Amino acid sequence: MVELLLNTITLPAYHQQEAWVWIPFLAIATTVVVVVKTIKKFSGTSIGVLGMPESGKTQFLMNLQGKGEKYKNEGYQGTSKDEYKKFTYTTNDNKKYKIKGGTDIGGDIYNIKPYYETFLKNKDICIFLFDIQKYKDNSKYRMETNVRLDFINNHVKDASECAIIGTHVDKVKIEERLSIITIVQKFVEGKEYARLLNNNFFACNLTNEKDMNELVNKLF
Repeated sequence: MVELLLNTITLPAYHQQEAWVWIPFLAIATTVVVVVKTIKKFSGTSIGVLGMPESGKTQFLMNLQGKGEKYKNEGYQGTSKDEYKKFTYTTNDNKKYKIKGGTDIGGDIYNIKPYYETFLKNKDICIFLFDIQKYKDNSKYRMETNVRLDFINNHVKDASECAIIGTHVDKVKIEERLSIITIVQKFVEGKEYARLLNNNFFACNLTNEKDMNELVNKLF
């Protein structure tokens, strides 16, 4: 999943009137250029998973451990504070990454201060997941997600030490040629925690093996 960035065209002053006439037609005819940003990869660090309820936290961990398909079929629901042991993730091309043990903290609002704060003090890397379809369409869900993003932002110095993952991207309905990444970034424009969504921010379907492999290859 990559962010679509449109080129900005600077025109001489005496062509401005003509430019405003032609820009809409150019936007339709021109192929959108995909720019892939260089991502700081995580390796050999203590990683903890945070997120909204039913955002895919446990699915993400199970996928890394090779148990994702079994978990998906059984429909297991994690508790508010599931501990997981260290394990090694092996990619399809046999690259190996060590994931240190940690806690899959529940998404309920009462977990934010006691668990989030402790977690952020003791983990090198924060991975936060939310349902990107609900975020786009449900203002209450969006507000609750932003509360968590704001809390994370206030407790981390380097935004590159966080990865924000919008899940259930397969359920999102947007107009053709629009980027869901850009849509979400617009919602937080001007907020201090927007920096978290301007670095390692991805949209992914965690139940799709191809999507998951692409995500992990960007993270690690």
